[in-house]
Amino acid sequence: MSEARNIELKPVVDLVGAADVVLIGANDPEAMLRHTEECRFRGYSFAADPSQQLARMEGDDIKPLVEGATFLFTNEYESALIHQKTGWNERDIAAIVETRITTLGPQGARVERRGEPAVSVLVAEEDRRADPTGVGDAFRAGFLSGQSWGLTDERSAQVGALVATYVIETIGTQEYELAQKHFLERMAKAYGDDAAADVEPHVSCPRP
Repeated sequence: MSEARNIELKPVVDLVGAADVVLIGANDPEAMLRHTEECRFRGYSFAADPSQQLARMEGDDIKPLVEGATFLFTNEYESALIHQKTGWNERDIAAIVETRITTLGPQGARVERRGEPAVSVLVAEEDRRADPTGVGDAFRAGFLSGQSWGLTDERSAQVGALVATYVIETIGTQEYELAQKHFLERMAKAYGDDAAADVEPHVSCPRP
């Protein structure tokens, strides 16, 4: 982590050809700041996910990580920390962040895009509860996948919530497996046939 500040984003973006969005997650605070500044300088869209680093950072350190973000990911506690430490209110954040995604634990997630009504999505029912570690990462992966597919915020959050459910049912953060038919069946069960139909053209699971 201490060497992350030495990584430049441009060579990576050039190598892959393009970047829909750069996810800047919890890391060495100096690295987070440098990567955020590079995104602004080079015009890369970025998602701010400061996560557990919020507890150790001051307001003046947090502000530049959030300002201008295409997406801001937090849970309720992290959202409260941002408000407390920066002095920003809801309107302030709406003015500097395009889309704010707040995970709400068992209550699901809320998506607030500037100029549009907020969208709330419930969790997908789990078959068992084995290990919650990695649930937030799984939600973000699913949500950003949905966004890259051109899905609505609601559908993107539903994909994120379902992937998170797979994680909570599995011991280990990346030990879950997705099967095409099963994933779409669970999408339909949790969010309806229309949701499954919207997602189906974009989903390519390692198992049929």
